[in-house]
Amino acid sequence: MSNNRYHHNNHSQHSYNSSGSNNHHHYMNGDGKDEYHQSVVRLTNGYNLKPLDSVAVPDMCLFCFEVLDCELNNLEGPSAPKFTNEAYPLFVTWKTGRDKRLRGCIGTFSAMHLHSGLREYALTSALKDSRFSPISRDELPKLTVSVSILQNFEEAHGHLDWTLGVHGIRIEFLNERGCKRTATYLPQVATEQGMNLINEHLQAM
Repeated sequence: MSNNRYHHNNHSQHSYNSSGSNNHHHYMNGDGKDEYHQSVVRLTNGYNLKPLDSVAVPDMCLFCFEVLDCELNNLEGPSAPKFTNEAYPLFVTWKTGRDKRLRGCIGTFSAMHLHSGLREYALTSALKDSRFSPISRDELPKLTVSVSILQNFEEAHGHLDWTLGVHGIRIEFLNERGCKRTATYLPQVATEQGMNLINEHLQAM
């Protein structure tokens, strides 16, 4: 079994209401505070948190909503956005209702240019997550979307060699039939669900 951890650059979230306006946005770091993300640099005496420049911005979430809204209403997709088009691994997560129930989450660990990558995965996560039925037009007013931009992948030295809320984790293992399986948790999942290192690792498996 191998364990890979990665840092999230930062995480942007935005909600959408029935009038088509946007209620709020905020940046979330691993501690859930409304500020720029932090990354981790390993030192001999532990971890040093070093701020990095922001990449994820609220406009990325607005763009995802526009892409989905146009798709569900059979309209031409939105024009190219103004945020950076650098290439990063990314995930798009849709949630619904006041309790923020998961409605779809798909992404890629391959670096994609953000304009085309967010356009693709806004729809893929909303319409093709096999765990859920496709999101419908009637659900738009209740949706919340978040964009996760990932960076700094590194091999973990054991299943506890990562920090909750700072690292995400990708696990590769063989099941009882010898088939390769993978499991992924984004950095914010553990803190949102009140997990610890051990039970998140076991649940991922």
